[in-house]
Amino acid sequence: MSKPVSVEWGLQLSLMIAVVGAVLFFLGLSDVLDWGIGMGGWGFWSGAVGVIMLLIGVIWSISIVQRMLRFRVLIAERSKAVFVRNLDEIEYTAWRLPSKYDRLVLQKKDEMGIR
Repeated sequence: MSKPVSVEWGLQLSLMIAVVGAVLFFLGLSDVLDWGIGMGGWGFWSGAVGVIMLLIGVIWSISIVQRMLRFRVLIAERSKAVFVRNLDEIEYTAWRLPSKYDRLVLQKKDEMGIR
């Protein structure tokens, strides 16, 4: 069973949301400050939606990158005992990341001789 789009393409989606939010914020700010772009009174709302989207995109991106970094630290373990002790956390972290990380866990399990 494949993973949801929000997991499989999460980093790309979060970056797109952040970029769209930044553009909307800039358009709203330029309308409110009369920098030449007239949105007919929608500048405030565009800016507000842009700020919210920018925050959501940045926070989502940071959380995904933190998960990726944590996975790298966990999977780099050379001791079989420590690897087995952390296996639940490794598998949970891989479950919250794209399918590529599931394959990396399986490769590491084969390398360590774990079923």
